[in-house]
Amino acid sequence: MKTLYFLRHAKSDWSNIGLSDQDRPLNSRGRRACVKIGIVLQKRGFNPGLVLCSSAVRARETLDRVMSAAGNNWPKQIEPDLYGASADRILGLIRQQSDEHDSLLCVGHNPGFQDIVIGLSGKESYDGLIARVNRKLPTAAFAELRFEVDHFRDIGVNTGCLVDFFKPKDKMLEEKTIV
Repeated sequence: MKTLYFLRHAKSDWSNIGLSDQDRPLNSRGRRACVKIGIVLQKRGFNPGLVLCSSAVRARETLDRVMSAAGNNWPKQIEPDLYGASADRILGLIRQQSDEHDSLLCVGHNPGFQDIVIGLSGKESYDGLIARVNRKLPTAAFAELRFEVDHFRDIGVNTGCLVDFFKPKDKMLEEKTIV
């Protein structure tokens, strides 16, 4: 079995119009969201085998702040091809990964992340989750998909089961975290 996790970068800061899109950091709301997500992941014992993270500053900062809040330092690889990647490109990167790990966390951007979560989710996905992702995959949202395959190269469209999806504004996170 293989598991994929997708974490969209947290809310970025647009106050410095001179910065390139790649160089935008997180704003204060984004930093708070990272703490919420990190605390939930820590409470769940989250420990991905490998993290692929976009090279954008806001994605790297999201990962670093989530890991800090989770009290962990997961093995990570900065992946420039995740920046602005389509669902097809993201799937290509996933299929190239070594099978030494059973789980992979991708940290990156929309619209590619929303498209791939929807595209990989099959009929067995948990009630209501796909509808929520269809509505919006907001900043700092987290999704988990499981696949009954032995190799990342065998992951394809409609082969996964979307088993979890949450975002910083979800009531259950408000009740379980103190920021």
